[in-house]
Amino acid sequence: MTKNITRRDWLVGTGAVAGGMMLGSTASAQTINDFTAFGDAVTPDNPIRMTNNENPYGINPKAMKVIIEAYKRAHTYNFTTSRELIKIIAKMENLPEDHITVGAGSGEFLMATGALCGMSGGDLVAPFPTYGGIFRTVSNFGTNVIRVPVADDMTIDMDAMRKAVTDKTTCIYLCNPNNPIPSIIEKKALEEFCLEFSKKAMIVIDEAYYEYVRDDSFSTMAHLVKDNPNIVILRTASKIHAFANVRIGFAFAHPDTLKEIRKFRSGTVAYPSLMGAIESYQDPAYSKFVVDKNYESLNILYKMFDELEMPYVNAHANFVYANAGRDADEVRDKLRQSGVLIGRKYEPFPNWIRISTAKPEEMDYMVKIYKREFG
Repeated sequence: MTKNITRRDWLVGTGAVAGGMMLGSTASAQTINDFTAFGDAVTPDNPIRMTNNENPYGINPKAMKVIIEAYKRAHTYNFTTSRELIKIIAKMENLPEDHITVGAGSGEFLMATGALCGMSGGDLVAPFPTYGGIFRTVSNFGTNVIRVPVADDMTIDMDAMRKAVTDKTTCIYLCNPNNPIPSIIEKKALEEFCLEFSKKAMIVIDEAYYEYVRDDSFSTMAHLVKDNPNIVILRTASKIHAFANVRIGFAFAHPDTLKEIRKFRSGTVAYPSLMGAIESYQDPAYSKFVVDKNYESLNILYKMFDELEMPYVNAHANFVYANAGRDADEVRDKLRQSGVLIGRKYEPFPNWIRISTAKPEEMDYMVKIYKREFG
C-alpha cells in the first residue's frame, strides 16, 4: 500500500477538456463574484460551497435539458423507465440486470440495509471516522455500533477491522473511498476481506466517490455480488453526476438480497430524475471533464498545504482532509466570514479540516483567503 499522508509526494497531471466541454460554465476572464453556485456575489450568506462534496459544475446540460422536457409528463405515473436505466448500468458494470435496483439516492439504500442489519440484531462494525448514514438506522433498532479507529496513516485499518468482527457481528460497513478521509482500500485486501467475512455478516460497501478514483490499487467490489448474497454495493449519482437534489442511487446485490432491500424503500423514483440519469450516464465525456477539473483543484490545495507545511491525506475523491494545526471550527468560522464554507469538524481529529473541491478559480480564491488568515 502506498504512503498515504504527504506534503507533496503525489500529484496527478490534469488537462482541461477541449472547448465544447466547458459548456459555458467557466471562463478565465470572469471575476470570482461570478463563480458562486447561484451566480451571486460571494458573501458570508452566499459562500462558495466547499462543504458537502458537491459537483460545482452542476448537472450535465444535456441531462438538464432532458429533465426539463420530462416534467411535461411528470403528472403521469411511470413504472418502466427505471428498467431502461438499470439496463445501462448493468452493461457498464457487467452485472445481470436482476442484480441492480435504482432508488431516490443511495441514502434510502443505506436506510434499507441498516434496517435489515438492525432487525437481525447483533453489532455493526465500521471504521472511525466514516460516513454515518447507516448508523442512524441501525441505532433505531438498538444495534451496537463498533467503531474501529483508522490507522496512523489515516487509511481504514483492515487488520483492526478483522479483529473487531465477533460472533455478534451481523453487519460490516465500509465507505470506499472513505469520507471524511478520502483514502481507499487496496483492492486485493478488500476482496479477500469481503470473501472471508461475508460468510459471517452482511457487508455494505458505499462507493459514493467511486468515479473520482485514479489509482490502479483501487477497484469496485461490484463483481462480488453475483455469488455472495451477503455483499451489497451502493452507488449514487449525487456526486459525479451532480444529482444531489435530484436523487438517483443504486444498490448492487444478489437478487435474493435485493428482494429484502426493496421491502424498506418507497419504490418510487421521479420520472424526470430517471430520464436525466439515462442521459448523464451515457455521456462519459462530461464525467471525465468533472474528474479532470477535480484533480486540477486538488493540486491547487496540495500546493498550499506544502507551502504552509500542513500534513494532508492523498485524496481519491472530490474533497481533501488536512491538518490545520488549530481547531477546525475556528478555521470554518474564519473562512465563512470571507465567503468560503468548508466542512464541519469530525471526531476524533478536531484540528483536521475537510475541504470539498470547487472550481479551480474558486480554489484560488480560497487559497488567497486561507493564507491571509492562517498563513
